[in-house]
Amino acid sequence: MTATVELEITALAAGGDGVGRDGNGRVTFVPRSAPGDRLRARIVHATSSFARAEIADLIAPGPTRVDPPCPHFLERCGGCQWQHVARAAQLAAKQAIVAGALRKLEGVRIHAIADPAPALGWRRRARFHVEGGKAGLYALGSKRVLPIDHCPQLEPALDAAYAVVAAATPPDGELALLCAHDGRIVVATERAWRGAARVMGRAGIVGVLAGAGGDAPHGDVVVEVEPGLWGGPWDFAQASRLGNAALVAQARAALGRGPGRLLELYAGAGNFTRGFAADGWEVTPTDAVAPARPPPGFHAGPVHEVLARLASAEGPWDAIALDPPRTGAAEAIDGIVRAAPRTIVYVSCDVATLARDAARLTGYRASDAWPLDVMPQTAHVEVVMRLQRG
Repeated sequence: MTATVELEITALAAGGDGVGRDGNGRVTFVPRSAPGDRLRARIVHATSSFARAEIADLIAPGPTRVDPPCPHFLERCGGCQWQHVARAAQLAAKQAIVAGALRKLEGVRIHAIADPAPALGWRRRARFHVEGGKAGLYALGSKRVLPIDHCPQLEPALDAAYAVVAAATPPDGELALLCAHDGRIVVATERAWRGAARVMGRAGIVGVLAGAGGDAPHGDVVVEVEPGLWGGPWDFAQASRLGNAALVAQARAALGRGPGRLLELYAGAGNFTRGFAADGWEVTPTDAVAPARPPPGFHAGPVHEVLARLASAEGPWDAIALDPPRTGAAEAIDGIVRAAPRTIVYVSCDVATLARDAARLTGYRASDAWPLDVMPQTAHVEVVMRLQRG
Protein backbone atom coordinates (compact mmCIF):
# COMPACT_ATOMS: atom_id res chain seq x y z
CA MET A 1 0.00 0.00 0.00
CA THR A 2 1.37 3.44 -0.96
CA ALA A 3 2.23 5.57 2.06
CA THR A 4 0.64 8.99 2.52
CA VAL A 5 1.68 11.85 4.78
CA GLU A 6 0.04 15.08 5.85
CA LEU A 7 2.14 18.18 5.22
CA GLU A 8 2.14 21.95 5.30
CA ILE A 9 4.11 23.43 2.41
CA THR A 10 6.51 26.06 3.71
CA ALA A 11 8.57 27.05 0.64
CA LEU A 12 9.26 26.49 -3.04
CA ALA A 13 12.46 24.71 -4.02
CA ALA A 14 14.88 25.57 -6.83
CA GLY A 15 13.48 22.85 -9.06
CA GLY A 16 9.92 24.16 -8.65
CA ASP A 17 8.47 21.70 -6.13
CA GLY A 18 6.83 22.78 -2.91
CA VAL A 19 8.65 21.69 0.26
CA GLY A 20 7.27 20.50 3.59
CA ARG A 21 8.25 18.19 6.44
CA ASP A 22 6.39 15.09 7.52
CA GLY A 23 5.67 14.16 11.14
CA ASN A 24 9.21 12.78 11.52
CA GLY A 25 10.82 15.95 10.15
CA ARG A 26 11.75 14.41 6.79
CA VAL A 27 11.87 16.92 3.92
CA THR A 28 9.25 16.11 1.28
CA PHE A 29 9.08 17.62 -2.21
CA VAL A 30 5.64 17.94 -3.80
CA PRO A 31 5.09 19.24 -7.37
CA ARG A 32 2.20 21.65 -7.96
CA SER A 33 1.95 22.58 -4.28
CA ALA A 34 2.06 26.18 -3.03
CA PRO A 35 3.36 27.84 0.15
CA GLY A 36 0.78 27.58 2.91
CA ASP A 37 -1.02 24.56 1.41
CA ARG A 38 -2.11 21.86 3.85
CA LEU A 39 -2.32 18.60 1.98
CA ARG A 40 -2.20 14.87 2.07
CA ALA A 41 0.62 13.61 -0.14
CA ARG A 42 1.25 10.19 -1.67
CA ILE A 43 4.91 9.13 -1.43
CA VAL A 44 6.40 8.09 -4.78
CA HIS A 45 10.07 7.92 -3.75
CA ALA A 46 11.67 7.91 -0.32
CA THR A 47 15.12 7.82 1.27
CA SER A 48 16.16 8.26 4.89
CA SER A 49 16.70 12.00 4.39
CA PHE A 50 14.01 13.12 1.91
CA ALA A 51 10.96 12.00 -0.02
CA ARG A 52 9.16 12.92 -3.22
CA ALA A 53 5.38 12.85 -3.29
CA GLU A 54 2.31 13.89 -5.26
CA ILE A 55 -0.82 15.59 -4.01
CA ALA A 56 -3.45 13.07 -2.98
CA ASP A 57 -5.81 15.57 -1.36
CA LEU A 58 -5.61 19.34 -0.90
CA ILE A 59 -6.95 19.79 2.63
CA ALA A 60 -6.75 23.59 2.67
CA PRO A 61 -5.20 25.82 -0.01
CA GLY A 62 -2.55 28.27 1.12
CA PRO A 63 -2.88 32.05 0.67
CA THR A 64 -0.46 32.01 -2.27
CA ARG A 65 -2.46 29.50 -4.36
CA VAL A 66 -4.33 30.91 -7.37
CA ASP A 67 -6.28 29.50 -10.30
CA PRO A 68 -3.86 28.74 -13.17
CA PRO A 69 -4.68 30.72 -16.34
CA CYS A 70 -3.97 27.84 -18.76
CA PRO A 71 -6.30 24.80 -19.04
CA HIS A 72 -3.36 22.65 -20.12
CA PHE A 73 -1.72 23.25 -16.73
CA LEU A 74 -4.73 21.54 -15.16
CA GLU A 75 -4.18 18.64 -17.59
CA ARG A 76 -0.68 18.30 -16.05
CA CYS A 77 1.29 19.98 -18.83
CA GLY A 78 4.90 20.08 -17.67
CA GLY A 79 5.84 23.31 -19.44
CA CYS A 80 5.29 25.55 -16.39
CA GLN A 81 5.86 24.84 -12.72
CA TRP A 82 4.18 27.77 -10.96
CA GLN A 83 1.00 28.89 -12.72
CA HIS A 84 -0.86 27.97 -9.52
CA VAL A 85 1.30 30.33 -7.40
CA ALA A 86 0.58 34.06 -7.02
CA ARG A 87 3.08 36.27 -8.83
CA ALA A 88 4.35 37.97 -5.64
CA ALA A 89 4.98 34.56 -4.08
CA GLN A 90 6.90 33.43 -7.16
CA LEU A 91 9.20 36.45 -6.87
CA ALA A 92 9.66 35.94 -3.13
CA ALA A 93 10.54 32.28 -3.70
CA LYS A 94 13.16 33.12 -6.31
CA GLN A 95 14.68 35.78 -4.07
CA ALA A 96 14.91 33.21 -1.26
CA ILE A 97 16.40 30.55 -3.57
CA VAL A 98 19.15 32.94 -4.67
CA ALA A 99 19.86 34.06 -1.10
CA GLY A 100 20.05 30.46 0.09
CA ALA A 101 22.42 29.39 -2.66
CA LEU A 102 24.77 32.36 -2.14
CA ARG A 103 24.70 32.35 1.65
CA LYS A 104 28.32 31.14 1.97
CA LEU A 105 29.77 33.96 -0.14
CA GLU A 106 30.81 36.37 2.58
CA GLY A 107 29.88 40.01 2.05
CA VAL A 108 27.88 39.65 -1.15
CA ARG A 109 24.97 42.09 -1.40
CA ILE A 110 21.89 40.44 -2.93
CA HIS A 111 19.66 43.05 -4.52
CA ALA A 112 15.88 42.87 -4.77
CA ILE A 113 14.73 40.67 -7.64
CA ALA A 114 13.81 42.45 -10.87
CA ASP A 115 10.52 41.59 -12.60
CA PRO A 116 10.89 42.86 -16.20
CA ALA A 117 8.74 40.38 -18.15
CA PRO A 118 4.93 40.20 -18.34
CA ALA A 119 3.34 37.39 -16.36
CA LEU A 120 2.19 35.72 -19.61
CA GLY A 121 2.83 36.08 -23.33
CA TRP A 122 6.60 36.62 -23.03
CA ARG A 123 8.11 33.73 -25.02
CA ARG A 124 9.65 34.66 -28.37
CA ARG A 125 11.36 31.26 -28.65
CA ALA A 126 9.93 27.83 -27.82
CA ARG A 127 10.41 24.13 -28.36
CA PHE A 128 7.68 21.51 -28.51
CA HIS A 129 7.53 17.75 -29.02
CA VAL A 130 5.56 15.96 -31.73
CA GLU A 131 4.21 12.45 -31.30
CA GLY A 132 1.85 10.78 -33.75
CA GLY A 133 1.64 14.03 -35.71
CA LYS A 134 0.34 15.94 -32.66
CA ALA A 135 2.44 18.77 -31.20
CA GLY A 136 2.59 19.56 -27.52
CA LEU A 137 4.67 19.39 -24.36
CA TYR A 138 5.58 16.53 -22.06
CA ALA A 139 3.08 15.78 -19.32
CA LEU A 140 4.40 16.45 -15.83
CA GLY A 141 7.04 13.90 -14.80
CA SER A 142 6.81 11.88 -18.03
CA LYS A 143 7.88 11.62 -21.67
CA ARG A 144 4.27 11.44 -22.84
CA VAL A 145 3.37 14.27 -25.21
CA LEU A 146 0.29 16.20 -24.11
CA PRO A 147 -1.23 17.84 -27.22
CA ILE A 148 -1.24 21.65 -26.95
CA ASP A 149 -3.35 23.84 -29.20
CA HIS A 150 -2.45 27.16 -27.56
CA CYS A 151 0.20 28.30 -25.07
CA PRO A 152 -0.35 31.54 -23.11
CA GLN A 153 3.40 31.78 -22.46
CA LEU A 154 4.08 32.51 -26.15
CA GLU A 155 4.09 35.98 -27.62
CA PRO A 156 0.77 36.30 -29.52
CA ALA A 157 2.48 36.23 -32.94
CA LEU A 158 4.46 33.11 -32.02
CA ASP A 159 1.33 31.45 -30.63
CA ALA A 160 -0.49 32.08 -33.93
CA ALA A 161 2.41 30.60 -35.89
CA TYR A 162 2.53 27.58 -33.59
CA ALA A 163 -1.17 26.95 -34.23
CA VAL A 164 -0.52 26.95 -37.99
CA VAL A 165 2.41 24.54 -37.66
CA ALA A 166 0.62 22.22 -35.23
CA ALA A 167 -2.39 21.98 -37.57
CA ALA A 168 -0.12 21.03 -40.51
CA THR A 169 0.88 17.66 -38.96
CA PRO A 170 4.62 18.20 -38.45
CA PRO A 171 6.89 15.12 -38.25
CA ASP A 172 7.48 13.38 -34.93
CA GLY A 173 10.41 14.64 -32.88
CA GLU A 174 11.47 18.10 -31.75
CA LEU A 175 9.83 21.26 -33.07
CA ALA A 176 11.37 24.74 -32.61
CA LEU A 177 9.98 28.23 -33.30
CA LEU A 178 11.62 31.65 -33.05
CA CYS A 179 10.15 35.13 -33.50
CA ALA A 180 12.52 37.89 -34.65
CA HIS A 181 12.31 41.49 -33.46
CA ASP A 182 10.48 42.47 -36.68
CA GLY A 183 7.84 39.72 -36.31
CA ARG A 184 9.38 37.31 -38.84
CA ILE A 185 9.10 33.71 -37.61
CA VAL A 186 11.29 30.70 -38.39
CA VAL A 187 10.48 27.05 -37.68
CA ALA A 188 12.56 23.87 -37.48
CA THR A 189 11.66 20.20 -37.24
CA GLU A 190 13.99 17.44 -36.15
CA ARG A 191 13.05 15.27 -39.13
CA ALA A 192 12.39 15.93 -42.81
CA TRP A 193 8.92 17.37 -43.46
CA ARG A 194 7.32 17.15 -46.86
CA GLY A 195 4.60 19.55 -45.79
CA ALA A 196 6.99 22.33 -44.76
CA ALA A 197 6.21 24.44 -47.83
CA ARG A 198 2.53 24.59 -46.84
CA VAL A 199 3.20 26.80 -43.80
CA MET A 200 5.50 29.24 -45.59
CA GLY A 201 4.06 32.75 -45.72
CA ARG A 202 1.38 32.02 -43.13
CA ALA A 203 1.27 33.72 -39.70
CA GLY A 204 4.58 35.48 -40.36
CA ILE A 205 6.54 32.28 -41.10
CA VAL A 206 9.44 33.15 -43.43
CA GLY A 207 11.60 30.03 -43.10
CA VAL A 208 11.40 26.33 -42.27
CA LEU A 209 14.41 24.12 -41.56
CA ALA A 210 13.15 20.56 -41.90
CA GLY A 211 15.47 17.83 -40.66
CA ALA A 212 19.20 17.95 -40.04
CA GLY A 213 19.93 15.98 -43.20
CA GLY A 214 16.57 16.16 -44.92
CA ASP A 215 14.93 18.83 -47.02
CA ALA A 216 16.78 21.95 -48.11
CA PRO A 217 15.76 24.99 -46.04
CA HIS A 218 12.61 26.78 -47.15
CA GLY A 219 13.09 30.56 -47.14
CA ASP A 220 15.24 32.37 -44.58
CA VAL A 221 16.12 30.29 -41.53
CA VAL A 222 18.49 32.80 -39.88
CA VAL A 223 16.80 35.99 -38.69
CA GLU A 224 17.71 39.09 -36.72
CA VAL A 225 16.46 38.17 -33.27
CA GLU A 226 17.34 41.64 -32.02
CA PRO A 227 19.15 44.42 -33.89
CA GLY A 228 22.65 43.07 -34.49
CA LEU A 229 21.89 39.63 -33.00
CA TRP A 230 21.24 36.83 -35.49
CA GLY A 231 20.10 33.26 -34.96
CA GLY A 232 18.02 30.36 -36.17
CA PRO A 233 15.27 28.26 -34.57
CA TRP A 234 17.72 25.77 -33.00
CA ASP A 235 20.09 28.46 -31.68
CA PHE A 236 19.99 29.60 -28.08
CA ALA A 237 18.44 32.98 -27.33
CA GLN A 238 16.87 34.24 -24.13
CA ALA A 239 13.20 33.32 -24.34
CA SER A 240 11.84 36.65 -23.09
CA ARG A 241 12.40 39.81 -25.15
CA LEU A 242 11.87 42.23 -22.24
CA GLY A 243 13.60 39.87 -19.82
CA ASN A 244 16.68 39.76 -22.02
CA ALA A 245 16.76 43.55 -22.36
CA ALA A 246 16.80 43.83 -18.56
CA LEU A 247 19.45 41.11 -18.24
CA VAL A 248 21.76 42.80 -20.76
CA ALA A 249 21.23 46.18 -19.10
CA GLN A 250 22.09 44.73 -15.68
CA ALA A 251 25.25 43.04 -16.97
CA ARG A 252 26.34 46.33 -18.56
CA ALA A 253 25.67 48.21 -15.32
CA ALA A 254 27.60 45.61 -13.30
CA LEU A 255 30.62 45.93 -15.57
CA GLY A 256 30.48 49.71 -15.89
CA ARG A 257 31.67 51.78 -18.80
CA GLY A 258 34.97 51.42 -20.63
CA PRO A 259 37.49 52.10 -21.92
CA GLY A 260 39.21 48.85 -21.16
CA ARG A 261 39.97 45.42 -22.57
CA LEU A 262 37.26 42.82 -22.00
CA LEU A 263 37.38 39.08 -22.64
CA GLU A 264 33.91 37.62 -23.05
CA LEU A 265 33.54 33.85 -22.50
CA TYR A 266 30.47 31.84 -23.61
CA ALA A 267 29.50 34.81 -25.77
CA GLY A 268 27.18 32.86 -28.09
CA ALA A 269 25.87 35.03 -30.91
CA GLY A 270 26.89 38.23 -29.09
CA ASN A 271 23.90 38.92 -26.85
CA PHE A 272 26.01 40.89 -24.35
CA THR A 273 28.83 41.77 -26.75
CA ARG A 274 26.82 44.53 -28.44
CA GLY A 275 26.15 46.37 -25.19
CA PHE A 276 29.67 46.00 -23.83
CA ALA A 277 31.10 47.41 -27.08
CA ALA A 278 28.62 50.30 -26.99
CA ASP A 279 29.87 51.12 -23.48
CA GLY A 280 33.40 51.64 -24.77
CA TRP A 281 34.96 48.25 -24.08
CA GLU A 282 37.36 46.60 -26.50
CA VAL A 283 35.64 43.19 -26.52
CA THR A 284 37.12 39.82 -27.49
CA PRO A 285 34.11 37.45 -27.71
CA THR A 286 34.64 33.68 -27.56
CA ASP A 287 32.63 30.48 -27.44
CA ALA A 288 33.01 26.79 -28.20
CA VAL A 289 31.32 27.05 -31.60
CA ALA A 290 31.00 30.08 -33.87
CA PRO A 291 27.40 31.30 -34.32
CA ALA A 292 25.73 31.84 -37.70
CA ARG A 293 26.96 35.44 -37.80
CA PRO A 294 29.81 35.90 -35.30
CA PRO A 295 30.43 39.31 -33.73
CA PRO A 296 33.68 41.07 -34.71
CA GLY A 297 36.87 39.53 -33.32
CA PHE A 298 35.19 36.23 -32.39
CA HIS A 299 37.36 33.26 -31.32
CA ALA A 300 35.99 29.71 -31.34
CA GLY A 301 37.18 26.76 -29.27
CA PRO A 302 36.86 25.05 -25.87
CA VAL A 303 36.94 27.70 -23.18
CA HIS A 304 40.07 26.44 -21.39
CA GLU A 305 41.97 26.28 -24.69
CA VAL A 306 40.81 29.74 -25.75
CA LEU A 307 41.89 31.18 -22.39
CA ALA A 308 45.33 29.60 -22.71
CA ARG A 309 45.74 30.63 -26.35
CA LEU A 310 44.62 34.22 -25.94
CA ALA A 311 46.39 34.91 -22.65
CA SER A 312 49.72 35.45 -24.37
CA ALA A 313 48.40 36.71 -27.70
CA GLU A 314 45.80 39.26 -26.53
CA GLY A 315 45.93 39.51 -22.75
CA PRO A 316 45.99 40.91 -20.17
CA TRP A 317 42.36 41.98 -19.79
CA ASP A 318 40.87 44.56 -17.48
CA ALA A 319 37.69 42.50 -17.11
CA ILE A 320 36.18 39.12 -17.99
CA ALA A 321 32.46 38.57 -18.58
CA LEU A 322 30.89 35.13 -18.88
CA ASP A 323 27.44 33.61 -19.39
CA PRO A 324 27.96 29.84 -19.22
CA PRO A 325 25.35 27.10 -19.61
CA ARG A 326 23.46 25.69 -16.64
CA THR A 327 26.38 23.40 -15.76
CA GLY A 328 28.54 26.43 -14.98
CA ALA A 329 32.12 27.34 -15.88
CA ALA A 330 34.21 24.83 -13.94
CA GLU A 331 36.56 24.32 -16.90
CA ALA A 332 37.27 28.06 -17.12
CA ILE A 333 37.91 28.93 -13.46
CA ASP A 334 41.67 28.24 -13.34
CA GLY A 335 42.26 30.18 -16.55
CA ILE A 336 40.23 33.15 -15.29
CA VAL A 337 42.22 33.26 -12.05
CA ARG A 338 45.51 33.13 -13.98
CA ALA A 339 44.31 35.95 -16.27
CA ALA A 340 43.77 38.10 -13.15
CA PRO A 341 41.30 40.72 -14.45
CA ARG A 342 40.31 43.35 -11.92
CA THR A 343 36.58 42.70 -12.48
CA ILE A 344 34.52 39.61 -13.34
CA VAL A 345 30.86 39.78 -14.36
CA TYR A 346 29.24 36.35 -14.23
CA VAL A 347 25.73 35.86 -15.65
CA SER A 348 24.12 32.61 -14.51
CA CYS A 349 20.92 30.67 -15.11
CA ASP A 350 21.73 28.28 -12.23
CA VAL A 351 22.50 29.92 -8.92
CA ALA A 352 23.90 26.69 -7.43
CA THR A 353 26.67 26.42 -10.03
CA LEU A 354 27.22 30.18 -9.75
CA ALA A 355 27.85 29.78 -6.01
CA ARG A 356 30.21 26.86 -6.65
CA ASP A 357 32.22 28.75 -9.28
CA ALA A 358 32.36 32.01 -7.32
CA ALA A 359 33.79 30.16 -4.32
CA ARG A 360 36.54 28.74 -6.55
CA LEU A 361 37.60 32.12 -7.94
CA THR A 362 40.52 32.47 -5.57
CA GLY A 363 41.52 36.07 -4.92
CA TYR A 364 38.11 37.47 -5.85
CA ARG A 365 35.26 38.74 -3.70
CA ALA A 366 31.65 38.67 -4.85
CA SER A 367 30.40 42.20 -4.13
CA ASP A 368 26.89 42.23 -5.64
CA ALA A 369 24.32 39.81 -7.06
CA TRP A 370 21.24 40.91 -8.99
CA PRO A 371 18.47 38.29 -9.47
CA LEU A 372 16.07 38.70 -12.39
CA ASP A 373 12.85 36.82 -13.04
CA VAL A 374 12.91 36.68 -16.83
CA MET A 375 10.67 33.57 -17.11
CA PRO A 376 7.47 34.00 -15.04
CA GLN A 377 5.42 30.93 -14.07
CA THR A 378 8.61 28.83 -13.99
CA ALA A 379 11.26 28.14 -11.36
CA HIS A 380 13.93 29.64 -13.61
CA VAL A 381 15.90 32.65 -12.30
CA GLU A 382 18.84 34.56 -13.78
CA VAL A 383 21.55 36.17 -11.65
CA VAL A 384 24.17 38.77 -12.57
CA MET A 385 27.13 38.79 -10.17
CA ARG A 386 30.05 41.19 -9.95
CA LEU A 387 33.33 39.98 -8.45
CA GLN A 388 36.34 42.19 -7.69
CA ARG A 389 39.96 41.17 -7.31
CA GLY A 390 41.49 41.53 -3.86
